[in-house]
Amino acid sequence: MNVVLIISDTLRRDHLGFYGNKAMHTPNLDRLAEESVVFDRAYSCSFPTLPCRAEMFTGKFVFPYLNWGPIPSKDPLLSETLAKAGYTCAMVTDNLPLCRPGYGYDRGFHARHRVRGQWYDNFQPESREFTWPCDPKKLRDSADGRINQYFRNVSIRRTEEDYFAPQVVNEACHWLERNHDRSKFFLYVDIFDPHEPWDPPQHYVDLYDPDGSGDNVVYPAYGRADTYSPEDIRRIRALYAGEVTMVDRWVGKLLDTIDALGRREDTVVVFMSDHGILLGERGLLGKMGGKQESLKGWPTYCEVARVPLLFRAPGLKPGRRNGFAHPGDVGPTLLDLTSVKRPDSMTTASLAQVLKGEEERVRDVAVSSWSLRGWSSFRPSVVRTDEWALVFWRSGVEPELYHLPSDPNETNDVYRANRGVAAELHRRYLQFLRENETPRGNYVARKWLVTWGEQSKQSLLLPG
Repeated sequence: MNVVLIISDTLRRDHLGFYGNKAMHTPNLDRLAEESVVFDRAYSCSFPTLPCRAEMFTGKFVFPYLNWGPIPSKDPLLSETLAKAGYTCAMVTDNLPLCRPGYGYDRGFHARHRVRGQWYDNFQPESREFTWPCDPKKLRDSADGRINQYFRNVSIRRTEEDYFAPQVVNEACHWLERNHDRSKFFLYVDIFDPHEPWDPPQHYVDLYDPDGSGDNVVYPAYGRADTYSPEDIRRIRALYAGEVTMVDRWVGKLLDTIDALGRREDTVVVFMSDHGILLGERGLLGKMGGKQESLKGWPTYCEVARVPLLFRAPGLKPGRRNGFAHPGDVGPTLLDLTSVKRPDSMTTASLAQVLKGEEERVRDVAVSSWSLRGWSSFRPSVVRTDEWALVFWRSGVEPELYHLPSDPNETNDVYRANRGVAAELHRRYLQFLRENETPRGNYVARKWLVTWGEQSKQSLLLPG
């Protein structure tokens, strides 16, 4: 059994047609969903980009002890395990952090094809001229020059195939054409889009904002949405949506290539994302606020934590699953589906029996969290059950609690009226930390559900 694993960065689940947003143009992903098992309650766990990949590759929930940085060398990776089992393994990506020297995310891959120029990759020289899409003051990272580098990089574009998602998919298709006839292969396709900056070809943007009254703020500053005009917010959302639709088109080409090469009947296809982003909901733009001194750690609310997760496999009956799932479950699941023995170090759950309809769930609690160490150590975790969602920072900071059946979008904080419920979710959170190698220093700060004063958390998240 071959494997193609596709991850699209910063793709909100609720922006996809098969999750209910009929206004979004994603025909290829809609088609894939009809052919797949779709998880309706897949949540980011180790957040954001690199911790998610570390979790997925190692089969371990890493946020209790790992921050942004190298993947632990002691843990065998999914790619290494498949390579030892005789798989030819390749990574195709434009994800800049994933390619940093010494980080080790390419361990086990026989080939890594990197598409240059994404984000602040020093791909084009500083002398390269470019045109600003809007007033630079409206853009994130314009002060430190990182967004400037991006505009230099993309100034050489001439056709849609020069954009990043098309380049990644074309490289992946070329690799398949050259290697699909090997006995077994694992192709990992990591598409950084629709991560910011959002600058798809104009015809995609016109699908969502044909009048174009706002500025092309392709990389808005993280923070309060009301720093931008309503017209700018509408344009920002259209830019994001256009980028999603571009990704959809090119993922469709990859799926068509698998079919054209005759590999549909012996290939598992997984499509997923690592997290979403706030696009004005809660009065916010982005996925994070300031540093730890002010507790400005935006929780992984539903807009950020809910992610798409689809499995298409030979003999697997398409359908929907309501059990909780995390990116870390993908590795063990793929090893079970390919009949490759899992390393003992993989402690996340296999979803194989859920996929086959033999079990309903592998867990009854989902945890989504920033790292508990380093610069993220003051940022919160979110603990979800079927009925409740608890936002928990640290001992001494007042939590938030949401009743999901009556408040699925997590907007009405009912913590003070349900402290007993919060205590039970906190207990289950501590159990999760104990089961997942949390260092004592990271655990102790979260051991007690106590509040120091009635206004223990700065009011910075929600207007009013």
